[in-house]
Amino acid sequence: MAIGMMQGSTLEVYFKDKTTRAEMKMGAIMNITTISNETSGDVLMLMSGMIGQNAIKTTTSELEKENTEKPKYDVQLVDETKTIEGYACKKAILTDEEGNESVFWYTEEIDISKKGQSYLNEDVPGFPMQYDLNNNGMKMTMTVSQLEKKLDKKSVSLFEMAIPEGYKEMTMEDLKSMGM
Repeated sequence: MAIGMMQGSTLEVYFKDKTTRAEMKMGAIMNITTISNETSGDVLMLMSGMIGQNAIKTTTSELEKENTEKPKYDVQLVDETKTIEGYACKKAILTDEEGNESVFWYTEEIDISKKGQSYLNEDVPGFPMQYDLNNNGMKMTMTVSQLEKKLDKKSVSLFEMAIPEGYKEMTMEDLKSMGM
């Protein structure tokens, strides 16, 4: 059932200097937008869907403390390459403590800040152009399908750290109490 609800999921990533925005649309389940600024350490998470519209303002250091339960990976950089969207990509195989294996194809031609971004694994060098995640029998593949090298002037607002109207501010503790 969960797989059906995840169909049509997308991940859009925007970055400029040391600021990154990831917009994960998780099918019919929820949308999560994470904006992080490596220089200031600020992070804004926006979640919408069945849980309503919620926002959390935090920092990269707070997230690192929260992620102590995050799975540890054995990362194997493999001497295998392929081209995705015109970028030379290298292969990395990540194996978690339970034996689940995920494959990342990354390029070192794109430099992006990964601080505060859970979709961009800091254990993998470069920028992921494709990844195949395997978690307890659920498999998901994400592949870059479009790359634009310039943001228009309106896009500066993509990196604003203000909570949009209609969102309820909550804490990380509130999020945990919701089972997330």
